[in-house]
Amino acid sequence: MTLPSVLDPFFALARSDPDRPAVVDHGVTIGYGQLAGWAGSVADLVATRGPAGEQPPVAVQVHHAARDIAAVLGVLAAGRAYVPVADGPAGHADAALRRLGCRELIATAGPGALPAVDRVLRPNWGRTQAPLREAGEPVRAEDPAYVLFTSGSTGAPKAAAVPHGALHAVLPPLRRQYGVGPGTVALNFHRMDGDTSLEEVLPVLLAGGLVVLDEDSEADLDRVLTGHEITLVNLPVDYWHVWTGDLLDSGRTVPASLDTVVVGGEAVRPDMLERWRRLGADDVVLLNTYGSTETALVTHSAVLAGPGAPASFPAGVPIGRPLPSVRQMLVPRPDAPDGPAELLLAGPQLALGYVDDPERTAERFPAADPARGTGRWYRTGDLVTQAPDGSLVFHGRIDHQVKIRGHRVDLLDVEGALGRLPGVTAVAAAGHRKGDHTALVAFVVLTGPAGSGDGTADLRERLREAVPAPLVPDRIVAVPELVHTRTGKVDRAGTLDRYL
Repeated sequence: MTLPSVLDPFFALARSDPDRPAVVDHGVTIGYGQLAGWAGSVADLVATRGPAGEQPPVAVQVHHAARDIAAVLGVLAAGRAYVPVADGPAGHADAALRRLGCRELIATAGPGALPAVDRVLRPNWGRTQAPLREAGEPVRAEDPAYVLFTSGSTGAPKAAAVPHGALHAVLPPLRRQYGVGPGTVALNFHRMDGDTSLEEVLPVLLAGGLVVLDEDSEADLDRVLTGHEITLVNLPVDYWHVWTGDLLDSGRTVPASLDTVVVGGEAVRPDMLERWRRLGADDVVLLNTYGSTETALVTHSAVLAGPGAPASFPAGVPIGRPLPSVRQMLVPRPDAPDGPAELLLAGPQLALGYVDDPERTAERFPAADPARGTGRWYRTGDLVTQAPDGSLVFHGRIDHQVKIRGHRVDLLDVEGALGRLPGVTAVAAAGHRKGDHTALVAFVVLTGPAGSGDGTADLRERLREAVPAPLVPDRIVAVPELVHTRTGKVDRAGTLDRYL
């Protein structure tokens, strides 16, 4: 099936209104015409005479700047696939690109060390008088659009290839869900080496909005949101939770310009939602999103607070209902048939699989099931239940469950119980070997009175009064901060390694 380029609306905007601001890059404004010119220069460099979908991905050097965005747009406009390359351990990028067969890399920064490839492409990053492209190249739905390395919960890197058809399926509903239009001013909080950045950039540029990059976003979010009059921001759940606590502790309010706050990456606990509601931001839409690299950006969403949100969630905080293109199936576990079921997903948003890894592809993307009328499913490994209103409620991961003294314990339940206690601003639980059995340990970031003295002993006593004994950690360790992955998720294993 042949599709037009997903970027055609962007190029049409650039031709009709080239001076319209597209990106503010750390204080420098770049118009739609200039950004489209850069993207066209990249597309010309990576164009191929053969079928684009059969070519290896093009590496894109990313360092959180407008050129990253232009390079990604250019590769997509050429009908090719990109793989982002960020700073990391020496030799890591070289090994990754060799594994994918990459021969080309788009340089977006000045002189410096680059991975070893056959061709380093340096587009014209100045102003050009060349005519702007009218459209991107047509693509087949199954042609790869990007490749991202994801370790999931196993720690073993997997290169997931996501097709152009997935972007066609997810971007229109995301524009509606996020309320994106010509007046949208969105913060590009995430770097382009993760797929959340595509949620922040593509819907906005396809609608004529403005994307803002600011190096102070993480350290001074309030100033950035207020100074740029941001209307839409997408934050990792743990960062959003800490920011909410900072606002409450200081007596500040949510910046007046904000219309929508999107959160995702991990579960929203009831205590997190309660703290947000205490801010009184009743006119701001708080949108919870769910998805994975293997399912292209977002598959489910739910309004948790603000206009249109229910007053309460008796069945638990939902990850929401599926987007129109997504089909879902809940598969009971043989060892716990009456408990939460594993979520399987199907539809055009699925990744093509893991590059050159047929065994893991077959394991996570089961083959066709004619009885259910679909080609492939993706096993998420996530446990969910379905609320009476049809929305899904997350209950942890299959591989986040540990056996404590013969009892099955979900780390999410432990974190939720601790997170509800006064003084706890962030928490991560993990199982660790203690002699010949598994013990439970929790790491907490404390504030206020709980942050002084032996606050953890008091937490254990409070927890004993609130939850069954297997959910009470053998140790609770107060730490200055949790360890996070590059995409902002809490890294339980990394936190355990650092502090225990």
